[in-house]
Amino acid sequence: MTEDNESTIRLLGLEEPEPGRAERSGRRREEFRYERSEIPVEVFRRRVEEFLGSVREVVAGLSATAGDYHLDQVQVSVEISAKGQLSLLGTGGELAGKGGMVFTFKRGSAPEA
Repeated sequence: MTEDNESTIRLLGLEEPEPGRAERSGRRREEFRYERSEIPVEVFRRRVEEFLGSVREVVAGLSATAGDYHLDQVQVSVEISAKGQLSLLGTGGELAGKGGMVFTFKRGSAPEA
């Protein structure tokens, strides 16, 4: 908890590169550094909400079928930095993506009116 009684969440994540330092994609596994931090729950909730809003826009535009196959779920793996920033994990994300969050979007029937 912070001094003003605001709920916080503790994070252990990759430190974010300093300006002028190489980005993560160009770093070797042993060059990754982790740090701990604490951020207000409300800040983290807002970041997750914004991220999921963007993902929903992408998922909503996906076709339900591909030839003889149909898409009924999309799984998104997210890395969380020590400062609470969310990033989509792509190919090679396993280097740093031991933690984080996984969101699964399942196609459902339309809600009844």
